[in-house]
Amino acid sequence: MDPMKKILVPVDFSGQTEITCRYAIEFARPTGAEIMLFHTYFDQIILADSSFPDTLDMSTVYNEELMKDIFRVSERNMMELENRLSEVLKEEGITHISILSKVTSGELAHELKEVCQEFHPDLVVMGTTGEGRSAGVWGKVSTYIISHAKVPVLTVPDMQKFRGFGTIMLTTDLSDETAVMITGLLKIFAPFSFRIRAVHFLTRTKKTDEHTKMKELQQRFEAEEKKGLVTFEMVETEDDNQKAIDSYVVDRKIDLIAFYPHKRSLLYMMFTKNITKKNLYAAKVPLLAIPVKS
Repeated sequence: MDPMKKILVPVDFSGQTEITCRYAIEFARPTGAEIMLFHTYFDQIILADSSFPDTLDMSTVYNEELMKDIFRVSERNMMELENRLSEVLKEEGITHISILSKVTSGELAHELKEVCQEFHPDLVVMGTTGEGRSAGVWGKVSTYIISHAKVPVLTVPDMQKFRGFGTIMLTTDLSDETAVMITGLLKIFAPFSFRIRAVHFLTRTKKTDEHTKMKELQQRFEAEEKKGLVTFEMVETEDDNQKAIDSYVVDRKIDLIAFYPHKRSLLYMMFTKNITKKNLYAAKVPLLAIPVKS
């Protein structure tokens, strides 16, 4: 996995924006990556029916002026955010990170796809809820980006402070992608002080070969395990898998959860497909989705 040179940060100027940007800055710090702040507002002028084709309906004028006002407010908010982040970089003596910004109009998921194609980010960092949007709407956008982006996507819940990358939980179904995921995480977090906990949750319908697969995986990363970079663990669960995951996050003091977004992954079904459900974010842990290239 190549070093991160460009980080895209979709922002909505909510209270969560600052902590989301902090995660982007920390990821950018080792490599001096370029950070692109991106905001889009929904631009839809409602045209009222009129029996006079050569006249302009007043509701249309009102809506056009309203959208102009929204654009001006968005640009002002973006400038203020960019200035605040620049001050943060200055105060912390960070001179090798550049911040760009872009404000556009349109449907959020579509505009995010467009900016990804133009900017070519190595990482996308975004919140899990949005200003003026329900958790469901913003969550669906997060899910869309995770499903369609070709790069890692970090979704940051509403939290008080930056937690760091000390203990990373990697959820695995012991498929062939697990080794690729571990290798990718070792490269991504190489500049930081970290430890990866590769964990597999055993259910009542467990397969007899799961312990064998975990042992083989452990042997493959024997050197990294000796260095304390990776540990391997199997956790038995009852009917409430969510409760088991929440307990693991709290007991092991997990700072970040990594997973690969495909349907065979237990955590893909629980964290991505149902990403809009607030109870999944009770632990307040950022989620890092890393697509595994075939």
